[in-house]
Amino acid sequence: MGVVEFLRASDYRGRVVTAILYLNKSDWDSGGELRVFDHHEKGEERDEKGIDIIPTGGKLILFDSSKVEHQVLASYGDDPRYALTCWVNGILT
Repeated sequence: MGVVEFLRASDYRGRVVTAILYLNKSDWDSGGELRVFDHHEKGEERDEKGIDIIPTGGKLILFDSSKVEHQVLASYGDDPRYALTCWVNGILT
């Protein structure tokens, strides 16, 4: 088991909610999508396709950090990708 798989399999963070507000232009088309994967139970294989969310300006994304795996894809072009990210730590009940 590699480092990434170990971190995915363990609860190494207390994050329960992630909020991302994109500050890019409203017509953003330079990559940097947020890829989210369907929730799966521990030990199950995840769907590697995922769903890509385009980081257009003004878009707010909220998700359960303890259940939703995600990754940020590479951006390209001359415009930098801007996002304001906030995590809420704790225990969901």
